[in-house]
Formats: sequence, C-alpha cells, structure tokens
Amino acid sequence: MQRTAIPDGARDGGFTLVELLVAAGIAAVVLAAAYAWLWNVAALAGGADDRAQAATLAAAVSRAVAADVHAGVSVLEPPSGRDPARALALVHDHEASAAEVVLIVWDPARGVVWRNASGTYLADHITRFTLAYVLADGSLVDGQRMAPDDWTSIRAVRVDLASAVGSAIARRSIEASVGPW
Repeated sequence: MQRTAIPDGARDGGFTLVELLVAAGIAAVVLAAAYAWLWNVAALAGGADDRAQAATLAAAVSRAVAADVHAGVSVLEPPSGRDPARALALVHDHEASAAEVVLIVWDPARGVVWRNASGTYLADHITRFTLAYVLADGSLVDGQRMAPDDWTSIRAVRVDLASAVGSAIARRSIEASVGPW
C-alpha cells in the first residue's frame, strides 16, 4: 500500500484534537486567574463598604448625642431601671413650651441607641456606648459611680462608642458641654 502525500494547502484549516486541548488548557488557566482576581476585588470592595458604614454610624450617633447634650440645660439621673453608664437623661428648655426630658439609651442586646422611645432609634450596629460625666470640679466620673449629689454638678458628658458592620469596627469619643455656653 502506497501512501499519497497531502499537498500543501490541501488541509481545510481545521484544528487537530491536540490543538483544541492546548487551547482549552490555556483558556482554563487564564479564566482561573481572572476569577481569583475578581473574587479578591469583590472582597476588598465589601470590606471598604463595611468600614464606611461603620464609620458613618459612629459619626451620626456622636453628632446626635453631642447636639442633644448642647441643647440640654441640665442632666438628670436616668429613670429607675436604666443604667447611668448606658442611659443619658437631659432636660431641654424650649421658650414657647414646657421643658422636655430627652432620654438616650443604648440597648446592648440589639446594638441600638434609642432616643426617647423604643421605635425611634439613632443607629444600630452599636457595640459599645459608655457614658461618663465631667463634674463642676473637672473630675470625670463613670456613670456607674455617680453619687446622688453629683447629678446637679454635671458640666459635660463624655461618650465612648463603637459600631461594627461585618468585620469593620469604628470607634468615636466625644465630650460635649451641657448647655449652649
């Protein structure tokens, strides 16, 4: 049996099985690398979003509490059953109406900071909210150690808080003086 040679250019330009397998292997390597890169980019974007959200929540609570403290004319002992290290009671004096008591409370079980009533909250994802009080003599007293006579000599309120979203944590500390002076 004699073989006949195939003249040059007689092949129709098709691919051999080996060429197809090599091309598929190269495509698989490129796609696997691209997938890993895209996965990392998505994870980084999610982390940045969590950090931004945690920082925004912490800043919003800080601003709201500072505004309420500045608008207050005095600080009261929190109502019975409320921990003075987690609850802040302020008196706001309005010219045209009666004085208003504003109560700000942190619920650690839910991670929520409430204002005046449950259902009206300042922010969620709050993992820490501690209060301390600056007295007239300049001393800083933790809310847990406030003596009954200390409530009338409060000049400022210090709040340390943290918010957590995903794995991101943002911390804020504020010290706001009571009253507009």
